[in-house]
Order: sequence, then structure tokens, then C-alpha cells
Amino acid sequence: MTKQSSDLTLLIMGDSLTEGYGVDLELAFPRLLQNKLAEQGIACKVINAGSSGATSASGIRRLSWYAKTEPDYVILALGSNDGLRGVPVSDTKKNIEKMIQFCKNKNWKIILAGLKVPPNYGPEYAGEFEKIYPDLAKEYQLPLFEFLLEGVAGESGMNQSDGIHPNEKGHEKIAENMLHFLRRIPTSPFALGLKQPITKSSTEQALKSSQMKNNEMPQ
Repeated sequence: MTKQSSDLTLLIMGDSLTEGYGVDLELAFPRLLQNKLAEQGIACKVINAGSSGATSASGIRRLSWYAKTEPDYVILALGSNDGLRGVPVSDTKKNIEKMIQFCKNKNWKIILAGLKVPPNYGPEYAGEFEKIYPDLAKEYQLPLFEFLLEGVAGESGMNQSDGIHPNEKGHEKIAENMLHFLRRIPTSPFALGLKQPITKSSTEQALKSSQMKNNEMPQ
């Protein structure tokens, strides 16, 4: 089906954390985020591009496959499996950087989602791994969702029995966190706060309206 020009699409590229391992697809955070955006009056199709076991090395191949969806925004949330497998930090960083460049060449707006590895992998490796995301966000001037599992990781009530994958409550928390983050991205369609459904076609008009109001404000 051909995408309509008025559709707003957000693609979340990730691994089992995004896919919703162990929970129903409807209860994984991408679908919950889509529902929450709709409740805020933001019409946005959120595509769950999570795949269990995926590493950053698969990023370009998978982004190429999802290019047919023509996303407006892409959240890159890959790398956790790299960390669990002890992949050199430099390799993971290069792979994510290639994904950023791929998205930029497609004129997709990019958001980075930070990830971490457990401290038992050693403080040096864990520290270097964690720096990948803020370093790339700074270099490419991208919005950074600092930690995908904020308020979820290490919380027994938020995770399944493996202690790694979020349960339904955990996915709800991620969706809430991500909604609040998206709403704080300046000049994005997620931050406009319109009462009517927001689509690509309405974004330009909303921005113009916002600029007119700012110009009318007393100095």
C-alpha cells in the first residue's frame, strides 16, 4: 500500500527489548506509544522494527528493508546485544554511526536511544559502551533518549523472570518515558500540542501559527 503524504510514521529499530520479547505485540512499548500519541491528538503510525538477538551489525540491512515504510522519524535503539556479547565498543559505535548516516541520506529525522550493559561486564567496558550514544548524539546533533530502560532496568516488578526483558508494566513505563521525551523535542510534530490530529500536512501550518504567535508577543 502506498503511503499517503499526510501520514506521520515513526520507526523504532531495536532488538528484543523493542520487539516485546515475552509479551503480546499489542503490549510492547511501540504499540503503547502509538496509542499514547493518539490520546494526545497526534496521529502517528509507530512501526515496531525490533528483532530478538539483533546486533548493531544488522542495522543497515534492516533499515534498507524498512525503507519501504518511508518513516519520518527513526529511533535507533540497537546495541544491547553487542554489549552482552562483548563486541568491541569501537565496532558498535561504527555500526550505529553507519545507521545514522544511512538515515540522514534518506532525510529521516533521527533519535538515539541510549543503552547500557550490566556492571559485571567491568566498569571500563560498561563505561565506554554507555558513552557511545551521547557521543554520537553530540557529534551529529541528535535528540538523545538517554536510557531506553530508565525506571525499568533492575526493577523486579518491571521485568520478566530473566531479569533482562521488560514485562507488561516495564513496557508501559518505557512508553510513558518515551512519550514525555518526544513531547519535549522542539519544533517537532510531537511537541506542537495541537488538539486536532497531527499529520505531516498539518505540521507546517502549526509551526507557522506558532511563529506568528511568538511574533505577536510583547517584547
